[in-house]
Amino acid sequence: MSKLLHFLKIEAIRNFSKVFMGSMAAQGISLLLAPVLSRLFGPGEFGLAGLYLSIAGMLSVLSTGKYEQAIMLPRRDEDAVSLFWLVLHISLAVSILTAIVVIPFHGHLAVWANNEDLGPWLLLLPLSLILHGMYQASVFFANRKKQFGLMGRGTLVQYGALNAFRILSGWLRAPFNGLIAGHIAAQLTAAAYLIRGIRRTLRGIGGVPSRKSMWEQAVKYAQYPGFNMVLSFTNTLSGSLPVLLFTWGFSAEIAGLYAFGYAFVFRPLSLFSQSASQVLSQKIIEDYHQGKKIYEPLKKLARRFFIGGLPAFAMLAALAPALFGFVFSDDYTRAGVFLQILSPYLLMVFVASPLSFVPELYFRQKKAMVIDLVYLFLRFAALYAGIKAGSLILALALFSGVSTLVVSYNLFWYLSLARKHA
Repeated sequence: MSKLLHFLKIEAIRNFSKVFMGSMAAQGISLLLAPVLSRLFGPGEFGLAGLYLSIAGMLSVLSTGKYEQAIMLPRRDEDAVSLFWLVLHISLAVSILTAIVVIPFHGHLAVWANNEDLGPWLLLLPLSLILHGMYQASVFFANRKKQFGLMGRGTLVQYGALNAFRILSGWLRAPFNGLIAGHIAAQLTAAAYLIRGIRRTLRGIGGVPSRKSMWEQAVKYAQYPGFNMVLSFTNTLSGSLPVLLFTWGFSAEIAGLYAFGYAFVFRPLSLFSQSASQVLSQKIIEDYHQGKKIYEPLKKLARRFFIGGLPAFAMLAALAPALFGFVFSDDYTRAGVFLQILSPYLLMVFVASPLSFVPELYFRQKKAMVIDLVYLFLRFAALYAGIKAGSLILALALFSGVSTLVVSYNLFWYLSLARKHA
């Protein structure tokens, strides 16, 4: 730990703790309640929720143009506010376009996805997209203003609302999918909480910016929709492929088991990576602009994440099926088997994801996009080969193998970029 303190300032560690502890507390509650949820909802309901969230996740990337990531960059707060409002305007426009498509065709889209229960929920996609834009813009603006406590509390509010609504709807045997409804309720609650938290700061900087100001920032940071949005879309599609293809190639129940097991591990893993990246990127970007070398700190971080994560993921590989069968029920033992196969990939995600901002720092988004397109093709080919062979285990093994290789290459590339510019 003393070595870590040597290259990270105490303030950065405290800021990380504010965001990370909020995320971990939220995930701790979710993990504790997972056995309850597994008894309130069946694999098919998890499959439907996973399908909806996969579609919403892909469209959410388009709904902001990824301009929320640029909010951290301008020197002037007035320009950051222009980007904040630009994200909200883009979200509204994409939501309207989505409504035009899903309102008349939601039934046909559900049949095409091989799950007719999806149809009515597609009508709520426009609302999800607006709320996503509000939440993302608020998180990045709070990060810029170093309101890390607000960010941590926002995560707690989001997951508190999510779990409360899901458990209540399941306990009452609501005549709708409480997993999806809980997600939308959580989006609404968290977005409202964060906007309330940054409202005074926004007002202090200025009112709603002019269209000219928003357009100027849109042009200045055009690489974000040009590269980052495409990169994020392909990455989100890549992560959603198992749910989409398992629903199509096997069944909603298989997709639900995968979604349940994957979310059990990947959601806290993703929140950790996001929290680490948000705070560490803010500190490392500052050091980079001050002319400091960042290769050694990044290398040490990667090493510590690997050493710290290896025992946990080794235990996951060894004990996941027995753990899932005992904690949840025999119906979910197969979800543990899925995680056994995915454990090498999940370990590499744990190590590499906090460093994923590095290509943006050196304006290498184009190469990152190319890598992600190759990644998407390889993952699709792996899953499709397994499905055509009629083997779920083969599909997962091929998927895990190519994913581990590509994420490992990304980690090597991130460190190579920092070393090259040291």
